[in-house]
Amino acid sequence: MNFYFFPRNKTFWMCHGSILLIMTLAQTLIILLWREEVLFNFMGGLLWLPLFTLAILYYRYLYKTHQWHELNTAKNILVVTGYSLMGGLIVTFIMLGTIIPFFWEDMAKAAVEHKTTASTIITQMLIGNWLQTQLFIGGWIFVYISITTKQRIKEAEVTNLRLQNSLKEAQLTNLTSQLNPHFLFNTLNNIKFTVRKDPLKSEKMITDLSDILRYSLESSKREKVQVFEELEIVNRYIDIIKVHMENRLHFESTIPENLYPNLIPPMILQMLIENSIKHGIENLRHGGKVQLVAEAAPKHITFKITNDVPHADRPATHSIGIGLRNIEQRLKLLYGNNATITTSELSQQFIVTLTLPRELPQ
Repeated sequence: MNFYFFPRNKTFWMCHGSILLIMTLAQTLIILLWREEVLFNFMGGLLWLPLFTLAILYYRYLYKTHQWHELNTAKNILVVTGYSLMGGLIVTFIMLGTIIPFFWEDMAKAAVEHKTTASTIITQMLIGNWLQTQLFIGGWIFVYISITTKQRIKEAEVTNLRLQNSLKEAQLTNLTSQLNPHFLFNTLNNIKFTVRKDPLKSEKMITDLSDILRYSLESSKREKVQVFEELEIVNRYIDIIKVHMENRLHFESTIPENLYPNLIPPMILQMLIENSIKHGIENLRHGGKVQLVAEAAPKHITFKITNDVPHADRPATHSIGIGLRNIEQRLKLLYGNNATITTSELSQQFIVTLTLPRELPQ
């Protein structure tokens, strides 16, 4: 992990500087109130501040290089306690060892006045400053751990959201762009057979197929399209299928024009129509009818796709197919629980009911 020993983060230095300023003001106030050893305490504090800063920066270095953020709470407490004790002792030794030689005569006089020895005074100063420094270092470290932990959690949440969005986009792209390969093969074969007999019809089929493929590719980049865009592709799809099925397919569409601007997932109606033909009409010897009807409510739109199925005295051949499963996944990704798709059979008809939230472009 590459990082600077001296952080280049302005926020870090602002927070650390604020802590040092508060500590300096508190120490200055104490010195002024007690008026004892003013110069000694001032010099000690002046030296203590950079030593304290180096101590916590070295902890930060160890914390990052040794991945101490992975330690559990108990181990973290042991590490912080041990480091603060050792760091406090080193800072105190360096500070006192540097300034005591300059004040040795004053300390000797003070020892005589208090009927003690200079070594006793130094020991008391060492223990007192050590414990105080240890508390400051430990407190700073726990604050640092708390802040960095919150930052890592926030970064992890952001990363997780980005991964979820990327996965969602990939899933939607995959589900949206799934055209039935049999439809493509059949269309190409039909174009091949009609290119000589009816060039105009084959030209229209090529145009329709090209528009459908272009729409499928472009829609993979869009979560939603307007209803009229989807209906145009459905009509082109039906025109191609009718060439293959001839008079076996009858298609009816009833969509109120006031619903045309509303937004729906791309390719969703086309896939439902395709599902009704592939698993329904194609299994009927004489073909049948597919109906697409839309009904509007203030907050949602309901699409019903109905197709004929075999008579009750014949074995049912309709199956769900991958199309409906893909649509269920797409609805879950896009709307959560605010959209539904259900299937039912009534008499000799199979019905798919799709309910979506009513939504207009921004």
